[in-house]
Amino acid sequence: MVVVSSRQEAVRWQKAIRAYIESRDYPLGVLVAFSGEVNDPASYPEPVTETSKLLNPGLKNRDIREAFAQPEFHLLLVANKFQTGFDQPLLCGMYVDKKLGGIQAVQTLSRLNRAYPGKDTTYVLDFVNEAGEVLKAFKTYYETAELEATTDPNLIFDLRAKLDASGHYDDFEVERLAKVEMDPRATQAQLVAAIHPVADRLLKRYKALQQARAAAIEADDGKAEKTAKDELDTLLLFKGDMASFNRLYSFLSQMFDYGNTAIEKRFMFYLRLLPLLEFGRERDTVDLSKVVLTHHTLRSGGSSHSTSMPTAPTSCRRWMRWGVAGFRTSSRPTSPKSSRRSTVYSRGN
Repeated sequence: MVVVSSRQEAVRWQKAIRAYIESRDYPLGVLVAFSGEVNDPASYPEPVTETSKLLNPGLKNRDIREAFAQPEFHLLLVANKFQTGFDQPLLCGMYVDKKLGGIQAVQTLSRLNRAYPGKDTTYVLDFVNEAGEVLKAFKTYYETAELEATTDPNLIFDLRAKLDASGHYDDFEVERLAKVEMDPRATQAQLVAAIHPVADRLLKRYKALQQARAAAIEADDGKAEKTAKDELDTLLLFKGDMASFNRLYSFLSQMFDYGNTAIEKRFMFYLRLLPLLEFGRERDTVDLSKVVLTHHTLRSGGSSHSTSMPTAPTSCRRWMRWGVAGFRTSSRPTSPKSSRRSTVYSRGN
């Protein structure tokens, strides 16, 4: 969803975005929604409404809500309309080019919080409002809302270096997995063969450390117990860092062209590995039921980005890149006035 400041702006945004999409040959459909009629000779020779064929040629007499639920549409531009009361669970990203305050900010951004299978992350790119003001608005209704961290694009490289240095995998294993993911003729068996050894090794390591710690406690060996506990914590931190890497990459790669296939290959690798690392719930064999082959198209020289990530919901439609520097906010419920929310929120340049 793209939130703009006026109906005239909605018309102009629609025309500009459609022209941009056509110039780049992107498979994206756009709709614009507003009430009434807009007379903007700079855009169209005659007044337009949201049902005008000039403005929404693909609408075909359908209601905007009905049409946007269809797979041919990916972006919805709105001017006041649909900023409240629009329950579309497919929404997972929002661009804001309008001043929002108080309850309007909360209601508008809350369009993203409807649940949908596979939807686990939402994005807000705000080009107008200050993050502190948005946080203030949310704290009125969500007591524990907080500004959590800065979305620095260089964090991806820092996390990659940290994860590579952990010694829990090597470049060969990353390349092996990526090769399977990008091969349209690859089989499920090849995918399992690529990721199973890594998961099996890490799960066995965690189980061995648990046993070592239990033995140290029984022997009243405080030093050995601490050593085992520290190594267990390190493995848990490794898993958390992989999740952080993928969360950041899936967000920032929509705005920053890293031009680095090694980064994207790690995204694929971590995405496959994470569901298998059920630390503390080890089995005799790795549970591979969560490994289902989905082919990728790796970016070429940093010029394009994959639109088929293995666990990204089909509803989470990828949009154009925007340069931003911003923040991540989240709130955790501790009272009836709180509501669970985890949204990447960025203030645009």
